[in-house]
Amino acid sequence: MLGELESRVMRVLWDRREPMTVRSVLERLNESGPRPVAYTTVLTVMSRLADKGALVRTAAGRGHLYTAAAADEAALAVDDVLRTYGDSAVSHFLDRAAGDPELLERLRRLARE
Repeated sequence: MLGELESRVMRVLWDRREPMTVRSVLERLNESGPRPVAYTTVLTVMSRLADKGALVRTAAGRGHLYTAAAADEAALAVDDVLRTYGDSAVSHFLDRAAGDPELLERLRRLARE
């Protein structure tokens, strides 16, 4: 789960769909946020999100560019579960799907698409 500021940062990156600097994310947050956020706060949040695997950090000159590692919050949650529980999570999901014909059909349809 993401905290409030983490969610806001991720939404900025998901909306832009392009690599961004801390400064550019900060500007977007302060344009639309309820209260100003400090540069160092955003830097810390984005560094921690990169450490968690939610953001990809790429060196760019003296700083970094950040991109979202997943397409949305649901994909981020799935990535986190798979990273934490691995094959056990997949096995549990497939066991559950085997007992739910509607879910199994949805999975088949999604696999075909």
